[in-house]
Amino acid sequence: MKKWLFFGFIVLIVARVWAAPMYPTKADEADFISWFEETYSVQCEDESCDAFTLIGDQTNTYVNEEGYMKQSSGFFTFDMEVRRLYRSVEEPERVGKIEVRWNQDSFEITEETGIFVSSP
Repeated sequence: MKKWLFFGFIVLIVARVWAAPMYPTKADEADFISWFEETYSVQCEDESCDAFTLIGDQTNTYVNEEGYMKQSSGFFTFDMEVRRLYRSVEEPERVGKIEVRWNQDSFEITEETGIFVSSP
């Protein structure tokens, strides 16, 4: 009996080690904010990045006017979509929209317009 219990325990450990790489990595809002700051050279003013300034353009503060973040997960999948529309407080005609999707291990830009296109 002890022999079978030991054998079953070893099989469970091997199965867990084998299955671990199959689980997708999951992103959250903090991962998106970090990626957003690095990709577009922005300085977020709060933890959810509802307001930011472009590095090198300290005269304009941009605020999030609308957007969403959708997350869904399955057994072997995890999807995340983020859409945000930012507008300058000082110059309301300066607008930028970004749509991003989580792709297993990194963010993938699906659409970018306005201020994000001309960013470094």
